[in-house]
Amino acid sequence: MIKLYSYIILLMLILSCSEGDVIQDNIDFLADLESCSNGNNFVFYKIDDDINRSLSVNFTSTSFDITPQTDDISVDEPTIFTLSSSNQLIYRQFNSPINGQDYFCSSIPPSNISVTEELISTNGSLEISYTALPPSTDGQDRFTRTVTLKNVTFVGERGIIRKENLLLGSEEIIITN
Repeated sequence: MIKLYSYIILLMLILSCSEGDVIQDNIDFLADLESCSNGNNFVFYKIDDDINRSLSVNFTSTSFDITPQTDDISVDEPTIFTLSSSNQLIYRQFNSPINGQDYFCSSIPPSNISVTEELISTNGSLEISYTALPPSTDGQDRFTRTVTLKNVTFVGERGIIRKENLLLGSEEIIITN
């Protein structure tokens, strides 16, 4: 009889355990990395047109240049920004397709787009690294810029998502001499 009670208690403990509101949704998806800037405000984003969702990070910096000159690019150390209320990583799902340049890069985004789900980072870091590529045939310097997020926690209405390492993407940068 004691064994039966032990099994029942064990079964109840297993069935009642939960990870709280941690969502297991996969917010990472394949899409091209795109970027834009307006003064000291920068945005890196990617859009999944199949299900109308985006992943974007916006940040403010007086020293970062989205199309840096060759001397300013460190290929040894990544540039790191701490995610905060002013530097945010945002996951959004929309009611219809979006155009990234219109939505992320305009001072006033389109008004006919509704956000159906939103998760906003509460912590983590943004790492931007550069890798030198062979010069182009016309002598222009080329780099691959890679944007990675580390130790990010997203919070939304449905709960929390945690990501230790999230590759936002890579893009090629060409510096005109």
